[in-house]
Amino acid sequence: MTTTRWNRRGGALTCALLLATGCGLVDAPGKPRVVGHRSGAGNYPENSRSAVIAALHAGYPAIEVDVVLTKDRIPILSHDPWIDAELCTYTLQTGETEARRLPEGSRPLIKDFTLEELQRDYRCGGVGDAATPGAIQVADKYLTFDELLTALKGFPDTVVQLDVKEHPAYTESTEVFADEILGRWNAAALPNHFYVTSTRGELLKTFEARQDVETLLIWPAFAADDSTTLVGLANELKRTVGAQELIQLTRDAGADGIAVAYPVSDRAALEAVRKAGLKTAVWTPNTEAQLASYCRWPLDYLITDYVERAPCR
Repeated sequence: MTTTRWNRRGGALTCALLLATGCGLVDAPGKPRVVGHRSGAGNYPENSRSAVIAALHAGYPAIEVDVVLTKDRIPILSHDPWIDAELCTYTLQTGETEARRLPEGSRPLIKDFTLEELQRDYRCGGVGDAATPGAIQVADKYLTFDELLTALKGFPDTVVQLDVKEHPAYTESTEVFADEILGRWNAAALPNHFYVTSTRGELLKTFEARQDVETLLIWPAFAADDSTTLVGLANELKRTVGAQELIQLTRDAGADGIAVAYPVSDRAALEAVRKAGLKTAVWTPNTEAQLASYCRWPLDYLITDYVERAPCR
């Protein structure tokens, strides 16, 4: 959901840490729609063709994908606005027995490559991901947004969360993102419900200015160069974030709701947010115990790497 490596998996913190903010031990009304984070990143490479196809055929109620624009302004699925040196390799060449890795710490910006260049020169998902050691490894080309729309045909009930990875320093403008994504979605004329998420209110306002679309603010937001989300979340736990602050954050962003990282989520606050007429979501609890608890929270969406573990799926 966000751009740091620790944020790639919400399971980094223990329930002992969560107790400070309400671990969900008391029931609250609500049966959220369970969303496959990055289309089910616990089982397949995130945002990959394999993950999308598996999620659709498994009947996931909803899938979340991250969208970035290439140099030729083609939306593709990628969690970060750069080629991930941990998850991607150069394309295997004739005579090579193992694909070459990108230089450690490198961040080639996706906006500097055409789709043709990206699909010719890079493969993602074929290397092990320490965050999800049980996930299948499948080296594949970047999946385009158009390919996602084609895959959705025949699955009209699947809800789609589009987490737009716009950032002033690394990507095209909010206007270009809105034009390219909404133009393609509308042209596909799919019956599926979709909603747009971002850490940036400016992006959400731009989408809503184009058409009536559901938007959720991702919170908290961490800068792309933050060392770890663990540190950021721990800092958030030092203060109490009440319902009024969440409501104000959502309204300031011009959003229809807010999606809160589970380590800093508070059940009572989210219930108040929902009673204020706003959508609520939590990301990304992954254990069976966590998901059983959050299934009883007053949420519209419950975002997880492991949809199959949620009793309310």
